[in-house]
Amino acid sequence: MRLVINASPWIFLTKIDLLSLLPSCFSQVLGPPAVVAETGLELPDFIEARTLSQVGDAFVRGALGTLHRGELEAMVLAREEGIDLVAIDDKAARARASQLGLRPIDTLGLIVLAQRLGYLDAPTAMAKIGELVDIHGLYVSTQARQQIRTQLGATLTDTIKR
Repeated sequence: MRLVINASPWIFLTKIDLLSLLPSCFSQVLGPPAVVAETGLELPDFIEARTLSQVGDAFVRGALGTLHRGELEAMVLAREEGIDLVAIDDKAARARASQLGLRPIDTLGLIVLAQRLGYLDAPTAMAKIGELVDIHGLYVSTQARQQIRTQLGATLTDTIKR
């Protein structure tokens, strides 16, 4: 499974020390130029910086204003590379990615995925999500929190019973 990542999931996963889970979950992780620049972080060896084609870059320049450059570049890069999974937190950007035939996944979705793949246990996943919300200011609606609790709940219950 391959992934194109936008800045906010990269930054949030770095803040909670979970960015290193990405190479376990994905065979390839790409970051477009605007995303690499926006993070202000050192490029880890498992994230490949990849430029857009001239056509893709022209599309991004023409679409600026509707979404941020990094979000647009992430979507265009995903399309150009034939990757359907793109990590984006912004709700409007996720909607646009879906319209383009991509499968958006947000930071919380990446954490749940890592837990489902066995790279993170459910209590740790819940604690890291709490850290994102309580310490790092990630907004998560009440409905989304309940969904995540439900998704991790079966695993949490299984862990407690053992």
